Amino acid sequence: MTIIVQEGIASITARRVAKEANIAVGQIHHHFKSIGQLKAQALIKVTDQLITQAEHTHPDESILDKIIKIVSPIIGKEGLMIRKLWNEATFLSERDPDIKQAYQQSTEEWHKAIVKLLDEAVATNKISTNNVSELAWRLIALSCGIDNLVIVDGFHFSQEAVNNHIIALLQ
Repeated sequence: MTIIVQEGIASITARRVAKEANIAVGQIHHHFKSIGQLKAQALIKVTDQLITQAEHTHPDESILDKIIKIVSPIIGKEGLMIRKLWNEATFLSERDPDIKQAYQQSTEEWHKAIVKLLDEAVATNKISTNNVSELAWRLIALSCGIDNLVIVDGFHFSQEAVNNHIIALLQ
């Protein structure tokens, strides 16, 4: 997980992990069928940790703020790391079936977390929708698109602009 966060998924090798963990390379091969499986498990752990982190909010945050936070974590060092990680996972999932499975599982977990918040927003009459699951998928699609646009300064995707897009979709 440390290697993924600092240098990306592609930086993971059996030797590198063994060196970081101060263990023999054979231990890596004993516990994982392939390096792809090791990368996939690390990706799942990192994304689970990020989702859990996004779910832990300040008690005074509104439900809409909570939704924005989990849909679009684009600001700061953490936002940069998440964008890089997610874009790399998207790219690698086309080549590595283990990464593809981890990417799918991580996205499904993200979807579940968003659905949970949307259910709360519907229950408290903050939003109205006929299909919470579909809305969650649209928010994920919006976030993934914004992630690819936010890296170009000329597009002027500020956090406020992103928040406004999410709120418009929720309404």
